[in-house]
Amino acid sequence: MTHSGAHQPDSSDRWQPRGEVDLAQSQLDAIERWNRARRAAEQSAELLARTREARLDLDRLLDVTRREHEAMVVRTQQHLRDSARIPRGASARRAVVVHRNDWFKDKVCAVLEEHGIDVVIRLDNGADAVGTCIAEQPDLLLVEDSLPMLTGVQVVRKVRTWSPRTISAAHVGHDDRIAELLEAGARTAWTRRVPPTDVGLALAGLVEVDGQAQDAFA
Repeated sequence: MTHSGAHQPDSSDRWQPRGEVDLAQSQLDAIERWNRARRAAEQSAELLARTREARLDLDRLLDVTRREHEAMVVRTQQHLRDSARIPRGASARRAVVVHRNDWFKDKVCAVLEEHGIDVVIRLDNGADAVGTCIAEQPDLLLVEDSLPMLTGVQVVRKVRTWSPRTISAAHVGHDDRIAELLEAGARTAWTRRVPPTDVGLALAGLVEVDGQAQDAFA
């Protein structure tokens, strides 16, 4: 069963290819905006953390923030290692897949790669997902709803803020979780009843490039 948002997407909702220079600039801008927001949030939280309960909440927040930051650093280092490549045409379609079930991930990623979509990384927790998406600015994100550190809903909301061009999709355990994921910003969602190959095919369809878009970046 596939579910989508209530509105009909217009042309601005559709995935558009990006040049590699444009992608790199988006990645740098997102990292800088995240760092500014992180510094401001930490300063505010420190001032408010007067009680033991507030201090514990702050510690949990800082733990998630550190994990997001570590994921960003790892991906940024990879970009630096790859920086000798000469920018050329449109960047490849790129995806991040976040799920605790390795078998499910393998099946979905195999379908995506068969359709020419580069799965840049496979993850299993929400904090890594956010940090990686900030650094990578991927075209596509698949996130499981029940994740450690941050839920799928929290991941989708954060990615919508820090990587607005990323199309997010969700995999949920129960139908009653779908509405909240869509409200958070997911383009579509599937329950566990849907086979992973079908999920992969539907995901690939979200970032299909038509001939006109390809010609523009040839």
